[in-house]
Amino acid sequence: MRLRKALNNNVALVLDSGGEEAVVMGRGVAFDLKPGMSIDPNRVEKRFALDRKSGRKDFDSLLQRITANDIELASDMIRMGENILGCRCNDSILLTLSDHLGMMLDRAKKGIYFGTLLEWDIRLIYPKEYQASMEIVQELRRRTEFDLPDQEAAFIALHFINANFSGNGMQETLLCTKIIQNILTICQRYYGRELREDDFHVSRFVTHVRYFVRRQMDGEELNVDLVVARVVAEQCPKDYRCARRIGDFLTKTYGWDVSEGESLYLTLHLNRISMN
Repeated sequence: MRLRKALNNNVALVLDSGGEEAVVMGRGVAFDLKPGMSIDPNRVEKRFALDRKSGRKDFDSLLQRITANDIELASDMIRMGENILGCRCNDSILLTLSDHLGMMLDRAKKGIYFGTLLEWDIRLIYPKEYQASMEIVQELRRRTEFDLPDQEAAFIALHFINANFSGNGMQETLLCTKIIQNILTICQRYYGRELREDDFHVSRFVTHVRYFVRRQMDGEELNVDLVVARVVAEQCPKDYRCARRIGDFLTKTYGWDVSEGESLYLTLHLNRISMN
């Protein structure tokens, strides 16, 4: 492992034995070292492998924007989020969250804050990630002494959501969230009622929709007992019509071929929320 760039004595960009880039952290890990020199592996306390899917130019631009303090703060918040969520995030979250936190603190110094139109949807669709991010915002208030608004939790949650997707980055995460938002809007208009985030059946339905959208985006098939599912569809024609309306929307808007099995399984979940 060789040093590519020291961000400070405790944070460094390195090249491993396979020629891959990573950010390593540890007390004195880059102290008195020049580019090309070997890193003492015993000093490495944290390591984040990096990818450059967005391109070399964008990758280097990102590294120039963020500071070692941003990276250290993001690293602590990532570990906090992982402990709350009980998961291991993709290493790609380090630089993107570092960049976000750096810009957030710059805005805070100027007293500039803003929200996102997706906030309600993120709270409903990704409640665990949102709640974890609320705790992170509270910790950031304590660490930075800025009166950060609760709205920051929605932005931070998106980074954790993205870090646990098997997709192609934040744009796909936002697209997936938008599709789920559209499906929920169709349901609310069809049934003429608001989907409450504290409703157990709504929460179950949203979880199903998340996996449904993920399967569609990944081109996976759902195995469903069509005989049983069709009986439910016959008994719940109103819910089946809503499921078909969702399928028609996805076909027209995204070109998805929503199978009969998916429509019937969706009917089961729609029936639970329509009865409550």
